[in-house]
Amino acid sequence: MKVAIAGSRDFWPGAVAALLVASCATPAAPGPSAGPAAARTAADDDDLWALAPAEAELLVWADMAQLRESTWTKAALYKTAPEERAARATARGLDEVNDVDRLLYATVPALREGANILVAQGRMDRERLSAAFRRQHPQTTVSDYRGVRVLAEGDEAIAFLTSRTVVSGPLVAVRATIDCGFGLARSVVSESWLSALQAVLREGRGPSRRPPAVAAAVRVSPTMRAQFAAELGEGGTLEQVGARLDLGRDLDVAMVGLVSRHQQALDLAARLSAALHEQRNRPIVFILGLQPILDGVRLVARENRVEGMLRIPEDQRAEIADRMALVAEQLARRRASMTGKGVQAPEGNPR
Repeated sequence: MKVAIAGSRDFWPGAVAALLVASCATPAAPGPSAGPAAARTAADDDDLWALAPAEAELLVWADMAQLRESTWTKAALYKTAPEERAARATARGLDEVNDVDRLLYATVPALREGANILVAQGRMDRERLSAAFRRQHPQTTVSDYRGVRVLAEGDEAIAFLTSRTVVSGPLVAVRATIDCGFGLARSVVSESWLSALQAVLREGRGPSRRPPAVAAAVRVSPTMRAQFAAELGEGGTLEQVGARLDLGRDLDVAMVGLVSRHQQALDLAARLSAALHEQRNRPIVFILGLQPILDGVRLVARENRVEGMLRIPEDQRAEIADRMALVAEQLARRRASMTGKGVQAPEGNPR
C-alpha cells in the first residue's frame, strides 16, 4: 500500500508507526453526518473523516497535536534522531511530527486496486511540498481540479485542498477526495456502518466531546476476512472493527469487533484471548517489558460484538511512556539501518 506526501513513499509507516506504538486504532472525532453534504463553493476541511469517499474500507485518524503534547506519547514521537528527521523533512517538504496537526489515512480499493489516500492538515508550505514532489517526480504536470491545484506524474498525485490541508495518493483517489470536500460526492461519514461503529466506541464515555488521540475503523472486506481467519484461526465472521485511543490523566484504549451473532462473538473472544496469551510469552514482549500492557487488556463478548478495553492509570504513566519510547527507538534504529544499507523501509501497515 503506497501513499505519498510530496513524493515520500514511506510517509505512512514513518509517521504512524510511532503512533501505533502508543496503541493505535479507532473511529472518532466529529460524528458522522446524516447524509451527503450539499455542494459548496469552497472545500470544507473541518472534519477530515468527511473527506474520505464512501467506499473507504480502512480509516486511521490521528490528532498529531494531541500526541506530541501528551506526556504519554511525546517521548515516543521524538525518538527519531534530529538529523534523520531533518533529512526526511527536506525530502518530504514537511516535518511529519511538528508540521502536521491532524492526519487521515484511508484505503479505497473500489476506486482502483490498492488505492489509498493520505490527508495531512497543519502548517503546509506549498512551495516546499511542490519542490519535494517534483524531485521525486521529474515529469510532474500541474492542473486545476474544481479550482484545486493538483500536481501529478502518472498515477501519483498531490493536491492542495486548502491552505492548511494536503491530499496525496493515486490521482483517481485524490480527485474523489476533492469531490467529497466540495460536497459533490458521498463521503464515508454518511455510511451507516461507520455510524454504528463509532456509537459503540462512544458508549460509556460520558458527556466529553474531546476527540481521541488516534482512531481507526475498518469495514471488513472478503479479502481482509480471509486474512483474519488465516492468521488467527478465527475472525472469518468479522464485519467491522474499530478502536480509539484517548489520552488524558489515564490512557484508555477501546476496541470493538462486530459480528452477526452472539455465539460468533463468544468464539472470537476466546480466540483473541488465546492469541493475547501467546503474544505475552514472546521473547520480544518480555525484553521490552510489555507484558503488563497485554495483561491489562480485558475482552468481553456482548450481544453481536467483542469489546476490548485497556486502561493504564496515571501513576503508571512514566513507566509505560518509557516502554513506548523504547519501542519507537528500536523502530527508528531499524529504519536507519535499512536506509544505510540501501534498503527501503516496508510500505505496508506496521504490525
